[in-house]
Amino acid sequence: MGKVLLRTNNLSKSFGGVHAVSGVTFEVSEGNLHAVIGPNGAGKTTFFHLLTGVYLPTTGEIFFEKTNISNLGPAKRVKLGIARSYQRTNIFPRLTVRENLLLAAERAQGEGWSVIPRAAGAAARDLADSTLAILDLTKVAELEAQTLPYGAQRLVDIGIALCCRPKLLLLDEPTSGLSTAELREAVDTLKTLRQRYTVLLIEHNMELVVGMADRVSVLNFGQLLAEGTAEEVGQNPAVQTAYFGSRRSAGVQ
Repeated sequence: MGKVLLRTNNLSKSFGGVHAVSGVTFEVSEGNLHAVIGPNGAGKTTFFHLLTGVYLPTTGEIFFEKTNISNLGPAKRVKLGIARSYQRTNIFPRLTVRENLLLAAERAQGEGWSVIPRAAGAAARDLADSTLAILDLTKVAELEAQTLPYGAQRLVDIGIALCCRPKLLLLDEPTSGLSTAELREAVDTLKTLRQRYTVLLIEHNMELVVGMADRVSVLNFGQLLAEGTAEEVGQNPAVQTAYFGSRRSAGVQ
């Protein structure tokens, strides 16, 4: 276990009478790949929105490197080192892959948003090029993002996050909707990313979670139901009930 990079204390978010996230106290340690799992509607994406500043908490606190970021917006959290990809791909479809990354890299370098990404400075170009290499996107760098297969578009979305120079990388269902071949490539990419970044991901692919996660947190009805290794949460009767309605094996052994 490394040092605690991110911590929440009794974090809650309500929408009227609906408690989407309720009293979650949670930690992510530096250098870990930490998975957040749970049934559909468990509050996972709302939790990510709270961590990244899309939503502000109704109650509770969020600390990043011991700084209270509870009331900071998304842009300020990115500057501190929190970046994310999205469940639905969030890219500029008519820009090239390189231009997508240059826009993010310019911002990370403090150069502002350029109307013409190709006018980016040397530092931004270096960052974009290294990110293309990490994600094996160099060969398609000059293609419009919208022309790529869906799996490659997901990688561009992750690349935008990487160009923000994150200390903590949040990935929201990075393997969702991928073909079998794309899934294999995504797993290879995640193996590469976990060697370079602290990663927090939402994931439904339990085989991937079991094979890669250092720690797993289970949300259910907005509450933290269980936490531990994949084996520990897979053997937890409450987790089995949440997923299957009975105490049968959750398949994460």
